[in-house]
Amino acid sequence: MTEDDRLAHLDRLALGSVSDTAIFDKITRLAATMLACPVSLVSIVEAERQWFIGRTGIEVEETPRDWSFCSVCIARGAPLLVADARAHELFAGSPLVTGEPFIRSYLGIPIASEDGALLGTLCAIGREPDAFSAEHIPALKVLAELAEQCITTHARTLDLSRANASLCELNRVFKQAERAANIGSWRVDLASGTLRWSDQVYAIHGLEPGTPVDVERAVGFYVPEDRATVEAAMNEAIEHGEPFQFEAYVSRPDGERRRVRAVGERIDADGRPESLAGVFRDVTEEHLRNAALKRAAERDRLTGLYNRAVFDRKLAETVRHAGGKPVTVMLLDLDGFKDINDTLGHLVGDTVLAALGDRLLAETRGDVFVARWGGDEFAFLFAPGTRIEQATAFAEKLAEELSEHLELGEDVFAVGATCGIAQMAGEPRRGCASRAEELVRRADLALYHGKRSERGTVQCWSEQIEDAQDARASAIASLASALRSERAFAAYQPIVELDTGRTVSFEALLRMREEDGRVLTAGQVSPALLDPKLSRRVSDFMLERALAEAPRLIALHGPDTRIGLNVTEADLARRANGGGFVDRLMAMVAKSPLAPRNVTIEVTETMLLVDDAGRVREALHRLDAAGFTVALDDFGTGFSSLTHLRDFPIRKVKIDKDFIASIADDHQSRLIVQAIVQMGRSLSMRVVAEGVETEDQARFLRQVGCGHAQGYLFGRPESLAVHEEAHAAAKWRCVG
Repeated sequence: MTEDDRLAHLDRLALGSVSDTAIFDKITRLAATMLACPVSLVSIVEAERQWFIGRTGIEVEETPRDWSFCSVCIARGAPLLVADARAHELFAGSPLVTGEPFIRSYLGIPIASEDGALLGTLCAIGREPDAFSAEHIPALKVLAELAEQCITTHARTLDLSRANASLCELNRVFKQAERAANIGSWRVDLASGTLRWSDQVYAIHGLEPGTPVDVERAVGFYVPEDRATVEAAMNEAIEHGEPFQFEAYVSRPDGERRRVRAVGERIDADGRPESLAGVFRDVTEEHLRNAALKRAAERDRLTGLYNRAVFDRKLAETVRHAGGKPVTVMLLDLDGFKDINDTLGHLVGDTVLAALGDRLLAETRGDVFVARWGGDEFAFLFAPGTRIEQATAFAEKLAEELSEHLELGEDVFAVGATCGIAQMAGEPRRGCASRAEELVRRADLALYHGKRSERGTVQCWSEQIEDAQDARASAIASLASALRSERAFAAYQPIVELDTGRTVSFEALLRMREEDGRVLTAGQVSPALLDPKLSRRVSDFMLERALAEAPRLIALHGPDTRIGLNVTEADLARRANGGGFVDRLMAMVAKSPLAPRNVTIEVTETMLLVDDAGRVREALHRLDAAGFTVALDDFGTGFSSLTHLRDFPIRKVKIDKDFIASIADDHQSRLIVQAIVQMGRSLSMRVVAEGVETEDQARFLRQVGCGHAQGYLFGRPESLAVHEEAHAAAKWRCVG
């Protein structure tokens, strides 16, 4: 042990705080008597002094360490016997030898703590030479051990005092935390049945702390429909030692219902059940927020039907668990609805959609799941094993019901419906990423065929329809041609920091220049992107182009600028031995002036729901570990996104533009946006609002603490050349 360690240990012992040193004085008197000497000391050796916690035959309470015989004793770590101090090379000139107490003979025994740190000595002092011999050492050692035991007792008492003070502080903090988190603790003694609640549990139940409560009364607070769950959980814990957790409603004496979460486990002592103990939390507000989030995320705001994200999830689950039975999907598109919107306005159109949603829901009770697909389209999922004839009959009857006049007040509206049906058992035949996607694609093709050939009919997918559809082939040809002739390019839409207006990143988006000069977006050739090979060619093109041009954007906006790349599940699921996307991306970034932190990988929720989600998760974790940022695009359109924030390495969320578009006139949308922002900040995730087009939207986002935004308000997607020209023009304006 070093001297610094010894002094630190001595400081922790706080021997100066010993209130009663009489025992140490008694030890020195006994030592003086046994060794027939005039002076005996229990000396504590500090950095600059030695002081005497026990003394006999001397009035001085301390001396400088430089004069100290005891300092030499502990330095040696062994008994020190000095026969004649006047003749000793170390001590002959010491003021303790030439002056009071005129030391001639000295015998010191080191005193150590329980941990072995040397603290000082028990020493005997004589005024004549040769007052002590080695024969005196054993006796003095016994008294030194007694002094050590007294010091150990003090140390343990001090530890207990400190621990008690710490426990008291922790108890105060715990009570404050209980109040802040609205959480309390409870304990039931299984032998006596005594129930103990913390103050916060009383508060949650609306009772004054200390109000007598037994187990029977505690269970009685739960609403009748939840009591069986509570009793079953407690009995299981008592009988089998199973920890439990449940949520239920309690009814307070004032009639208010609160949602609570109870967690508990059995505590055993000496191998026998002793008690049940746990925590109890009021989660009413959390439950209401989650319910609101869940409904907003799962339900279409206009019709009240489930939305597309829920349908996608439901379809993926149905396909996974179909057990070989055929799965049937139908897409329905309203005929004549566009005319209502165009002639009477969107408000009337929304009213008609809401009424039709009610009618669809009434007609689809049972084994048919319905969702609003988007616009005036609706999606239907039939129970596995449904025959195609049954689905067709259902669709024909539904179309007939919808064709009946719809009366809304004094107005009467007539709309029809065209339906496309697809059924599949087994694997997709056209290389689609999943059977669910292939089913939807086929139903969409059947619907498109019906809309083009004969509205108001029910069309079932067939090879003939597949062959007849040339829209997708045309789109593929157009896109492939644009790639070959270098008419495809990357456009970059800025993402700004809302507080400063500074551009901090860009999203790279595919654009194509037609031969007639028109610029097409990726959405305008989206059918082509369903082709896996072409989709990968597009991904490779965008990867190469964005990484090549990103350094120039970074030169304009600073070294921390990020470039966002949209990827598909097909990209992330590519195996490494087949030219994997992740390996290629890492290699390309390593060879470029960029760092992984400059690149953001944007994924959508549907990518995380594919059959091969494990491979997608692995790819995203590799990217995250390498320093790339993973962003979840279109966040808020599916409740399972909350699970994905836990299961996938998401570092950024982009709020779907539909929420932003409606925050001006929809209170619920504002609450949802605010909740997403707060959740993102709590999880240390960056939050970007998409589709910001007005200053009012930007102002609201700033107010709720959203850090970043993207949309036409801040800039449209433009080529690198346009960005460089704009930057140069702005620079010259500043100079001018």
